[in-house]
This record gives sequence, C-alpha cells and structure tokens, in this order.
Amino acid sequence: MAETSKKRLEWARPARSAFEATISRIATEYPHTASLVEGRVMRSLALLQAHPDLGVPSALLGRRSYPVPNTGHTVTYRVTRDVILILRWYRQRQNMAR
Repeated sequence: MAETSKKRLEWARPARSAFEATISRIATEYPHTASLVEGRVMRSLALLQAHPDLGVPSALLGRRSYPVPNTGHTVTYRVTRDVILILRWYRQRQNMAR
C-alpha cells in the first residue's frame, strides 16, 4: 500500500547538534558546499518522510539507517505512528556501531 501522507520529522538534540556542527564546519571553508550538503540532506529527509521504510534496518530493533547521497553522512532514525525521529547524524568513515 502506498504511503498517502508524510510523517512529521523530528531531530533528537544530539543528532541536530551534530548536523549543525557539520554544516558550520563545512561553511567555514566552503560556503557553497555547505549549502549543497544542506540541500541534499533536506531532500533526503523529505524522501524519508514520504517513504519511511527506505532506509536499511539497523542491528538495533526499530531503527533504520539511510546514507544521504553525495554527503558522506548517514542518518539513523526510528519511525513511529506519526513521527520520524532522527536519532543520529554521523560521518560514514566513522563506522560507529550504535
């Protein structure tokens, strides 16, 4: 069955802080690149809102991961009835098991 409405998107505070720090760090040297990355993230999150099962199930029950294209970063999220909660934003090279 097709998803008919978008779920609300929320960020966990640490995930939002990590995302903002990334954009700020990039913008310090490459403002245009920071804008591109932010746009790619926003498009990807809109896609997840419409298709919450798009990400790959993670080892932790109820969580999914989605690598944001052309950013080198991944979001880990949990889907509830009405909300997609972004739990983590991290650099893919970190390869952190959480």
